[in-house]
Amino acid sequence: MSIQESFKHADFVFTGKVYDIVQIPSGFKTSHDYLSKIQVGKIYKSEAYGKFYKKEAVLFSSPLRSCDLSYNKNTEYLIFGYIEPDTGLLYSEFCTYTRPLKNVTKEDLKILQDLEKEYLIQDEYAVVKPFIEDFELETNKPDIYIKKLKRKADLAESRYEALKTENRNLTILLCVMAGILVLGISFIFGKRQYTPK
Repeated sequence: MSIQESFKHADFVFTGKVYDIVQIPSGFKTSHDYLSKIQVGKIYKSEAYGKFYKKEAVLFSSPLRSCDLSYNKNTEYLIFGYIEPDTGLLYSEFCTYTRPLKNVTKEDLKILQDLEKEYLIQDEYAVVKPFIEDFELETNKPDIYIKKLKRKADLAESRYEALKTENRNLTILLCVMAGILVLGISFIFGKRQYTPK
């Protein structure tokens, strides 16, 4: 996923340094989940949750979830995270542009700054709401699955559009090649018929 797509779909985009990793039982045999505690550095995007996650964040990762990332202690990362509303934990996926900060180029940082400016302009008039407002006691809505499905649908739509464009380009190329082949064959046969003997 490109840096632009990752930014669009993420709830929280930031740099940070992992300072502690806690291993917790997953409930599945000997597999463990991990809570990575991160000192938040620069924030590029934050959904309107007031002061939530301004200085520290906790990222959840599990080897049971195929897309989850695991983090290394004392390493700085650029993270495109999703907030799980039922727990308030963040998670990220390897298919996003999340990576160690040392692997992020100056061009990437420039793109991020531009995306941040666009986001702030769009978000300028948004009402800041406390994180707890999203928590409903009456029903337990599986928000994480809804958001994940929406992201997958958006991603599938963008991939579909890219494939449609590629298919159109290949069809045009095939038609041009077929036209050249027909012209070449007709030229060769036409030349043979009108060649004086």
